Amino acid sequence: MSLISPAPLTPLPPWLVLAGLVGVINAAACFMLIGRRVSRLAWYAVLGMLAACLGQVVGAAVQAPQPLMIGDLNVLAASAGAWSVVLAARLTGL
Repeated sequence: MSLISPAPLTPLPPWLVLAGLVGVINAAACFMLIGRRVSRLAWYAVLGMLAACLGQVVGAAVQAPQPLMIGDLNVLAASAGAWSVVLAARLTGL
């Protein structure tokens, strides 16, 4: 009997889960470079996750170049989305 059930994640497409992970990784990297307070790290992670998912959707809609793909995930588009939103949030005071 498994203690962790994958049932909550089954309705999500794999690219969405991967985009969220890529977003959190990019947001953490951005925080390491230009972040201020550790208390803001969770906000960076949430923004990065949402922005990477949005970057993937926009990249697929405009048919962005796909130099690095992981399944259906365009890593370049997801990373660009995460970095742009996290940098914009940092410049506005987060």
